[in-house]
Amino acid sequence: MLNKKKKLFLVAFSFVNILLYYTAFAYFDNITDALAVYNLPAGFLSFLRLFIVFIFGFMIGFLISISMKAVAGTNYFDIKVFLIAGCIPALALILYSTGAVNLMVTRFFNSNLSISELVFYFFSRDTIWAIWLGISAGASVRLTFMSQSKKRFKHQIID
Repeated sequence: MLNKKKKLFLVAFSFVNILLYYTAFAYFDNITDALAVYNLPAGFLSFLRLFIVFIFGFMIGFLISISMKAVAGTNYFDIKVFLIAGCIPALALILYSTGAVNLMVTRFFNSNLSISELVFYFFSRDTIWAIWLGISAGASVRLTFMSQSKKRFKHQIID
């Protein structure tokens, strides 16, 4: 019974956080207008927007992870799942934000217009890459909902 309450609490907590982060992302332009008084750098505001989207995706992935019927012995972060599911969006975010993609297009394709447009439209959707990275990070979390009485420690004597 206690396990169901924990799971229900985490599901409700995840839904509330998803709504809050979605609202923060939806009203991000209004939030930045309110923060204009503080003269924050544009790079920080861009990072803040991507961070909000990443956390939004993380909560969606966490909700997926909670909803699965997977049985875990302990709580852990599955790095293998994260690397498999998150390598493409992580590379896309890193390559586009550093300008490496534009350098490759200029070097290898001599700034061909159609390839430049393809690269721009594929890599410039950083919100999609950030939400995909967040979902893969959230889905990599494994939680156990076993009761404490079933848990055995290595130092306990078992009759």
